[in-house]
Amino acid sequence: MFVRNCWYVAGWDYELPPGQILAKTIADQPLALYRKQDGTAVAVEDRCCHRHAALHLGEIEGDCIRCMYHGLKFDASGRCVEVPGQSRVPERAVVRSYPVVERDNWLWVWMGEPARADADLIPFSVGPGDPDWDMRPSSMRFEADYRLVLDNLLDFSHLTFVHRKTFGGEDFAASLPRISRMERGFRVERWVRDTPALVFTQHVMTGRYDMLIDYTVQLPCVFVMRFQVYEAGKATEGPSDGKLLLDTWTCQSVVPASAGECTYYFSWGASKATAGREVGDLLYAGIHKAFLEDKEMIEAQYRNIRRDPDRPVINIAHDAAVNQMRILLDRTIAAENAGLAAE
Repeated sequence: MFVRNCWYVAGWDYELPPGQILAKTIADQPLALYRKQDGTAVAVEDRCCHRHAALHLGEIEGDCIRCMYHGLKFDASGRCVEVPGQSRVPERAVVRSYPVVERDNWLWVWMGEPARADADLIPFSVGPGDPDWDMRPSSMRFEADYRLVLDNLLDFSHLTFVHRKTFGGEDFAASLPRISRMERGFRVERWVRDTPALVFTQHVMTGRYDMLIDYTVQLPCVFVMRFQVYEAGKATEGPSDGKLLLDTWTCQSVVPASAGECTYYFSWGASKATAGREVGDLLYAGIHKAFLEDKEMIEAQYRNIRRDPDRPVINIAHDAAVNQMRILLDRTIAAENAGLAAE
């Protein structure tokens, strides 16, 4: 149920300070991450090849990590370089290492075949380190199949109902988006016109507005959205002819730990050209509250599915992008499995 040959977010860069070992699980694979002396991030399997002890309980020595069960020491490539009590290091004393790229304040780990790790496949995002944007990062744990969270991101009609107290607006469910195919995902564009502001901003935004919701969702589960607010204009098609009031990005990644658990990494922020710090505070509080609403709904949905996993669902018009992404995900996984079987 997981794509392997792709980049997964292992966390925000601030989660991995120098001198500490970070334990993460991605797609059922336990990882131990640390930094070398020059600051470069390293990811190895969180399992010593000797007696399967957890390496995240070890210690960093220079650019190496030492297992603190029996003392084997491994370099950043995963090769054992020291075994206490003997001079010879067994040739098979190796733990798996994973390619890591640090970009846009995210730690990206390639979970598939190392030779196929292409940094150009890392999706575009705007990180908290970008000087032009006031991005606020966070994360949240979901006790659910990651694909349900991915479904949620591809269907914004739920904003009218799940988020009636935070985002709200009947127009989200009443309008259908334009969906276009990308090589590794989809782009979804939706204009909502002459509508009230999002509920959590209505104490400061009291007029009528046009809103652009333009986002991409790419394998394995990376969501990047440009959200813009304009004064309500007269245009009924294409871009708004109203004045741009707020320009924002939100960057999100849903990372499966196992079949029934995932981590949701997210940020939202406005351009410093259109908003001050107080707007960033408002956006962060609003998105965090909204994702707690998603968490409650999706975890309850997952519990229902687990009780009766074979019960069929019913499709409606808003499921178009959801279904297309599921097909792409299933085909990619099947192609990888077929390749492994052939090898």
